Amino acid sequence: MVIEELLGEICHQLPARCFTVAGVTMPACARCSGIYLGVLLAAAFYAVPGRRRLFLHCPGYGAAALAVLAVGPCAVDFFFGWWGYPLFAGNGARFVASLFAGWGAWVLLAGAATRLRWGVAPERRLDLGQLAGSLAALLVPGLLVATPRPAAAKVFAGATLVGAVAFYALLNYLPLALFLHKKGYRLATGLVILCGLVALAVAEIRWGRVVYANVAGMLH
Repeated sequence: MVIEELLGEICHQLPARCFTVAGVTMPACARCSGIYLGVLLAAAFYAVPGRRRLFLHCPGYGAAALAVLAVGPCAVDFFFGWWGYPLFAGNGARFVASLFAGWGAWVLLAGAATRLRWGVAPERRLDLGQLAGSLAALLVPGLLVATPRPAAAKVFAGATLVGAVAFYALLNYLPLALFLHKKGYRLATGLVILCGLVALAVAEIRWGRVVYANVAGMLH
């Protein structure tokens, strides 16, 4: 299917590393699924349309500090695993750590893009309601994994792809935010930019394996 083909470009898709929902092996490993679903759920709470903002929200210093802590375990597991000493052995622990990492990545990157684009300074107070809601939403993927119904498998797989597209689109928006710094534009222009970023993200996912191989070759 299309979702499996696209995510296969940026994930090894080893069956032993993937969840099985309702007898269906998920199209991305536990770590990739966790990151992208975490990104998607954070976006649902932090990507709030503002009068001048392109669906982004600048988190306060407290949320940003928590986001750094949330990314930490997954980052340590990834780099230690690269050398053969993974921090987490099971898919469950890896998935949970990656969920928090995806949430933290969106909070940090979206905050950076918003500050670059509009020059908005982060608030010093911690919005506990929004923070608690977004973190509580991370329970949703866990419920989908535990649901033995085909519909849960489809929702899980589809949401993973949407989260991957959102993550790549946000990465593309960061350099664009520098170019658009404090420049006004109409809603139509903003929507065109948004559609362009999504299309670019899908293209990057489609050719992600080639890009990864080139980057890995340069590092080694």
